Amino acid sequence: MNRMVSLVIGEKLVERAMPCPEEQILPGMKWGDPWHLFTPAYWLAQAWMAELDTKPSSCYRARDGVVEELVFCLLGGYGITAEMATAAYERCGGAGLVAARETRQEAWVSVLNAPLVVGGRHLRYRYPNQKSKYLASAMRIVRQEPLRLDSGLGLRDQLLGMPGVGYKTASWVARNVLDCDDVAILDIHLIRAGKLCGLFKDSDRVEKDYCGMEARFLLFCQAMGLRPAVLDCLIWDGMRDAGQLPIRALGRLRIPQANRKKSASGEPTPQQCRLEV
Repeated sequence: MNRMVSLVIGEKLVERAMPCPEEQILPGMKWGDPWHLFTPAYWLAQAWMAELDTKPSSCYRARDGVVEELVFCLLGGYGITAEMATAAYERCGGAGLVAARETRQEAWVSVLNAPLVVGGRHLRYRYPNQKSKYLASAMRIVRQEPLRLDSGLGLRDQLLGMPGVGYKTASWVARNVLDCDDVAILDIHLIRAGKLCGLFKDSDRVEKDYCGMEARFLLFCQAMGLRPAVLDCLIWDGMRDAGQLPIRALGRLRIPQANRKKSASGEPTPQQCRLEV
């Protein structure tokens, strides 16, 4: 059963049909309301307002080739902001390391050890020695073996054989280069969003079950009627823009169940943070 919601789309007030809040989008997971932050209905409304349901490709497609994207993604990851990774990539590119497919670890270390300008501040890149080792190794492999570009899963499987490349990094490269929908980038922002809307449990860990969590996210996208490559970009942007709010909301979710029984009386549950929070 559907209800009509009014949304501003392309500077016009438009009515669209959306499933009722108590309906299940997936077993055990309700749609919720679009004015409650981080519910499935909220993300669907955000996608509609951004007209992402009509966009043919992701907004984060790679601008360069697959090797360049591999370098960029290896420079990012845990503990490294997108801004820091971008600054490091530009520095390595300017030094000619990327174009040369540089295989000497010391060449990467020399460049990454120099301070980077990020947001007007001079900062040190994290893990220069470890990342340089991975980058040099990756360049040796791509010099010897062309990367597969026939499918996201095929490219990811190949990248997983490289030192320092896990499921998230390999999926990141595949999605950005191929704009594919057979893999998902399960980073911290998407995982938090999944826990807040009930897609993932608090005990779920990508280190133990990346493929299982990915399969759930792909089913979630199918139920939403949105491309995974598009929805994960929307969630990534939305969760970053929300600052500390998702973390505080997750903290409320972890309150012992005995202390949360008040929600049965009709008070908002932790998943129902209103937009005015």
